[in-house]
Amino acid sequence: MVLTASAGAFAFKFSEDGGDAFEAIYASAYFSDDVQDLTAVALVPANKLEGWAAFEFACARAVRPRIRRRRDVYIIGGTDAFFDPTVDWDDIILADDIKARLLDDMEAFFTKGVGIYRQLKLPPFRKLLLAGVPGTGKTMLCAAMAKIAISKGRVVVYVSGADRDGASFEKIQRALQAVTAARYPVLLIVEELDAYLQGDDKARVLNVLDGIESPNNPKGALLLATTNYPEAIDERISKRPGRLDRIFVIPTIQDEAQAVEMLKHYMGEQWHEGHNVVVPDLIDQPGAFVREVALHARMLAAHEHKTEVTPELLTQSVESLLRQMRSERDFLTQRRPIGLISPNKKPNKTPFG
Repeated sequence: MVLTASAGAFAFKFSEDGGDAFEAIYASAYFSDDVQDLTAVALVPANKLEGWAAFEFACARAVRPRIRRRRDVYIIGGTDAFFDPTVDWDDIILADDIKARLLDDMEAFFTKGVGIYRQLKLPPFRKLLLAGVPGTGKTMLCAAMAKIAISKGRVVVYVSGADRDGASFEKIQRALQAVTAARYPVLLIVEELDAYLQGDDKARVLNVLDGIESPNNPKGALLLATTNYPEAIDERISKRPGRLDRIFVIPTIQDEAQAVEMLKHYMGEQWHEGHNVVVPDLIDQPGAFVREVALHARMLAAHEHKTEVTPELLTQSVESLLRQMRSERDFLTQRRPIGLISPNKKPNKTPFG
């Protein structure tokens, strides 16, 4: 991994046909605070910079990820190398128009759009953002679209922040190298895009989205990114066409019909009409709320050795989760810094209260 992610000092000696030999010294070190950052310096004769640049390029190509078509998803930066997407498109409980628009956008790009981009001499790189509060099902959507992409012979690459390096631009860069080198259409998934828009990495992400670092895979690359905090996405990204081509807002539960469908899904064979009593409490909640309500009620019934989940148990589950959410909000809004403060002196205002 010379010149990419290694730490240490190296002395290189180069020879040129018909030219003089020259030497270069390369040194690099890691600085770790919250995230790991590699800092490097190269000492090169001024008249040999072109030769050194060619050497850097050769090193980068030597370690570029080589990806082939598989029946699972490549992971960049995670604790595992692959994962198998198991979410079916029919498992996604969402308004039909949103599902249709999202799937149509992906299929239109790979079937017709890539050719149009190339006719216009543009890199065939399309960017979609799924935005919504936590728990609305963005991750499930990504998994379902990954499964569809694999079924159509495309490569799927997932950028993970699960390892000790967290959300680093270096992972984005490695994923883009893999996307560019692929000989097949690629779906690139980046969850929590806002986490990568920190410090100096923000400018690098801008270059990736519409600059010289955009991947140029002739078969086409589609970026599917998510965020729980659309307000954290810089206006230079969200309000400039080309940096993000489409933003899909994934809403909370909008009506009783959707609430009933989702409750049926998570109650499974335990479902009966009496459970409709809690449906009004599910409106404007994310899908994860319904999942937890159903799971908790089913576990309560099992603990009490009951053969079915009664409406009373389901109502109890809803009320307890709502109380928990209220107490969490109260804690966040009322907490104060802990310290030695005079009883006659009011504490300074903090972001929490």
